[in-house]
Amino acid sequence: MQLESPVIAEQQWRPRRWRRIRWVVLSLVVAGALWWLRSPGGLGIPSAVTSADVERAEQEFRRAQQRDADAAELLLTLAENLARRGRVAVAVECVERIPVLDQRSGLRSRLLLAQYCLRLNQAFRAERAVSELLSAVGESGVGDDRGAAAVQVRTARELLVFLLSLQFRFEERQLALRELRQGGLLEPLLTKQLYFPSLLAWRTPQQNERLQQFLKESPQDARLVAAHGRYLLGAGAVEEARQLLDGAVAMSPGNLGVLSAALECRFEEQDLAGFRDLLAVCPEYAEGEPWLLTQMRAEAAALQGDWSGSAVYFEVLLAADDTNALYCQGLARAYGQLGQQDKRLQLQQRALQLAELRLTLGEAELKNPGALRAASQSALALGLTAAAEDLEQLAQAGERALRSGQERQR
Repeated sequence: MQLESPVIAEQQWRPRRWRRIRWVVLSLVVAGALWWLRSPGGLGIPSAVTSADVERAEQEFRRAQQRDADAAELLLTLAENLARRGRVAVAVECVERIPVLDQRSGLRSRLLLAQYCLRLNQAFRAERAVSELLSAVGESGVGDDRGAAAVQVRTARELLVFLLSLQFRFEERQLALRELRQGGLLEPLLTKQLYFPSLLAWRTPQQNERLQQFLKESPQDARLVAAHGRYLLGAGAVEEARQLLDGAVAMSPGNLGVLSAALECRFEEQDLAGFRDLLAVCPEYAEGEPWLLTQMRAEAAALQGDWSGSAVYFEVLLAADDTNALYCQGLARAYGQLGQQDKRLQLQQRALQLAELRLTLGEAELKNPGALRAASQSALALGLTAAAEDLEQLAQAGERALRSGQERQR
């Protein structure tokens, strides 16, 4: 019987021994990381995160960055891995633990949080995450990579525009769009929203369907309920809209956006007594209030025969949105009652031009540079120089894209 050489046996056993040692060390590292992260001194991770999740995230980060992740980076990588595997709720818990002012991961954590909350149909949490990101941008030391930070900020503002559009919060949306425009030319839809906030179709079935998804997740969000009420009002379901809007006012009696929507419903159904009673509980006019509330003040003044007061409110509205045909018509009506016929005729003519422009805007896309150029010319005729310039640039970009596509097909 031939005995195995002790030297050979030692050589065969040594690799196995080192593999065991490496496995033990790696297990201790992972266990230590889990203990530290879950301890009060760490950032903490959700209990649903397993050691295998942590190990996978550590290895992925190390391969990509050639270094170990810090606590925030590890949580961020964990969140991205979990979200890819459909565990979005746990991913949300991960990114929420990252401080927004973290030098490397803070801004991205809030952008991912907003995107994950949208996937979960949590509108309020998504908007709050965007607000945290934008508030942190001005803080010193945030966003080590300024190029990446700029992209994250722009994406966050686009998400905010989407959320505000869905809820008809147009005056807030204008601020976000103006800030977006400072970063460069916008795509056609955002450009049209910026310069013509009231000329686009804003009560579409697709928007209503998305709103329903948010409402199913947050049925007690008064702003979402009020937005649904406005959709129903536009569709002619006045009684159902009234019930929803009264409920929204009860949920959030001090919310001026909600009160405005309830006032609009009473005005549309000609409940003038209820309209006056509700307007009486609203605070006095203040700059920056919802445009719809100011419009209801203008209509209330007209109902009382206070045409001077109505004209003042409509002038304020047109200063904020000079492409709103309803504001033009309301101010024209007031000027007519005040005997200022020349101004009345000018505004009526402008309202007609805006109605024509609205038809063109619906077709103004990059694939239709002709419609973009026609909209630009109409805007110029209305004295909207900035809008005309941006639409012309988009028309030229559309033409370049078409030529490039034609050349590739040759």
